[in-house]
Amino acid sequence: MADKKKLRLVGLSGHIFLALIALGLAGIIIWLVQSRLDRHLPWVNLQPPGEVVGAKTSFTLEAGDQDSGLKEVRVTITQGDLEKVVFNRQFPPGGAPGAREELPFTLEPQALGLKEGKARLSASATDRSWRNWFQGRTTILSRDVTVDLVPLNLAFVSVNHLLHAGGTGVIRYRLNKAAKESGVVIDGRFFAGFPQPGGTQGEYVALFAIPRETPGTVIAEVVAKPGAGPPVVQRVTLKIKPRRWRHDKMNLSDNFLHKVAADFKTAHPGDPLNAYLEVNREMRKANHERLRQVCSRSNPQPLWSGGFQRFLGKPMARFGDRRAYIYQGKQVDSQEHLGEDLASLLQSPVPSANNGVVVLAEPLGIYGDTVVVDHGLGVFSQYSHLSQINVKVGEEVKKGAVVGKTGTTGLAGGDHLHFSMLLQGEFVDPLEWWDAHWLKDQLEGQWKQAATPAAPVKAAAAPAKAGKEKKGKARPVKKRRPPQ
Repeated sequence: MADKKKLRLVGLSGHIFLALIALGLAGIIIWLVQSRLDRHLPWVNLQPPGEVVGAKTSFTLEAGDQDSGLKEVRVTITQGDLEKVVFNRQFPPGGAPGAREELPFTLEPQALGLKEGKARLSASATDRSWRNWFQGRTTILSRDVTVDLVPLNLAFVSVNHLLHAGGTGVIRYRLNKAAKESGVVIDGRFFAGFPQPGGTQGEYVALFAIPRETPGTVIAEVVAKPGAGPPVVQRVTLKIKPRRWRHDKMNLSDNFLHKVAADFKTAHPGDPLNAYLEVNREMRKANHERLRQVCSRSNPQPLWSGGFQRFLGKPMARFGDRRAYIYQGKQVDSQEHLGEDLASLLQSPVPSANNGVVVLAEPLGIYGDTVVVDHGLGVFSQYSHLSQINVKVGEEVKKGAVVGKTGTTGLAGGDHLHFSMLLQGEFVDPLEWWDAHWLKDQLEGQWKQAATPAAPVKAAAAPAKAGKEKKGKARPVKKRRPPQ
């Protein structure tokens, strides 16, 4: 009996030992399977982002896998029925679990037999897991691209010859193909070009603001940016007629300063002078930036018809006036006046200067209740200090349609209209735009003339202003005007 019992114990121990071995093997197998059937997909990225592939474009493939590591990465490009491998790399070496791989390569579409046009660029990363019957898991990143093999060519055509400081210029140019962006750079400011009205494909015009302070000669750059590669630039020398801007002194009364401090929210509510200076400086800058944003998009064709209509009022301040602000006998500030102040009867109806679309109709800081109208090709008109606004954003208006009534809103000392003309957010002299002959000859004449290259010529005399002005030093303005 004792021997039988002993044999049973030995047999039981053997079974337990075998069971433990089986459990251990099962655990090892489960661990191996779990480790090779990882939980995370591999990741892949392609830099730089973009939708255009040039004749020779450099990329960097970024990829990795957190669990099992990378097995292979591949980049292909497909155009129609043609598919070509651009880059391929297998691991190891490299591609360890958690490692980030950055692999540069160059794509030359023409060498692969691709043509200009649409294509699809794909990057894939495969890990070393046992999933998909030991083939691993794959992540694919694809993007539609345009193959751009023809170099972008730019040719300057012409520029209007009456170029005055603070005025408007227009340059015509040709492109052999569509560019990502094109236009004119002058004084560090970019003015986008538009398809030439009535022109053929590839003909463009760019209206630009001429700097108000200029030595007489300015270099303008006609710029076109291709989808890939550096921009194409052609420099043009422009002869600018300088201007002698008027100078004026604006006396600030305590009553006016207290009114400004009460009407505007500032950081100096208990200090009328500093409250006024904050409004006149910082708020003015913010308002001008707001106008640049509003005027950054424009109808690609001219909406206007004929010369721009002038509001019938007495000139109280002119475009480009240099203003010195005087308080208690001392100059406390200086600013440029960037429009025409016109005074008529109280709350006079204000007509739209020309056909267009309303893009702003709201209070605008120092300018008070304001309307801005887009006339196309980057041209905008501004109507400020209104007591009433009669239009809404998006509304189409005809020349002469009433957009509001004159008033004293904003930083105005009396009922009047502040009228400005802007090119893509930059102020220009309204006098030119009120001149139907200038508009026809200098502006519209540029895109209606034969497309013959012409070098810029010396500017003629500046357009005549209301009243006589003697030569020599700028004379002070004696009339008192509402400060702005």
